[in-house]
Amino acid sequence: KMRNYGIGGELTIPWTQTKLHVGFANLQNYVYFDKNSMPSQERGNIQVFAATLKQKLRFGIWNWDNSLTYQVSSNQAVLPLPTLSVYSNMYLYFVAFKVLNIQLGVDCNYFTSYYGVDYQPATMSFHVQDEIKIGNYPFMNAYVTCKLKKVRFYLMMSHVNQGWFSRDYFSMPHYPMNPRRFQIGLSVDFAN
Repeated sequence: KMRNYGIGGELTIPWTQTKLHVGFANLQNYVYFDKNSMPSQERGNIQVFAATLKQKLRFGIWNWDNSLTYQVSSNQAVLPLPTLSVYSNMYLYFVAFKVLNIQLGVDCNYFTSYYGVDYQPATMSFHVQDEIKIGNYPFMNAYVTCKLKKVRFYLMMSHVNQGWFSRDYFSMPHYPMNPRRFQIGLSVDFAN
């Protein structure tokens, strides 16, 4: 039987728009897929500690939303986790012509390198591995989002930084992130 015990808490400071969430979990008899893609069970305990700091900054039309997560697993061979994960979104938000809400910005995802899980297509499962490290690569998007009454649309250049820092942009071993591409979207709300 797997057992999971956890405790955590959150501190929110509304006037600075700061949130700090800290949690600790203890996993007993954790079931996972080993290096050979076979089901396995860790007989001991695995402890996981995570702390997430979220901060929003705003000055006029300039906004900067950030999320920083620090996490540690006591058994990286069974439950691998990146030590640090960062999400940052810097954008301008304003209203044009008194009716058109516009958000123009750049967002970025980043996590430190670690031995991420691999995918086994034959069993459609994820398994641990210790041969290929992934991470240590920022994934950036440039975008424009507009809202006019009940119509929303966006333009986005996804993975705008492809090839700038490194050519090792993999989301997991043997599976590269999507290449740079242009995206467009439209959403209409027909509800009254």
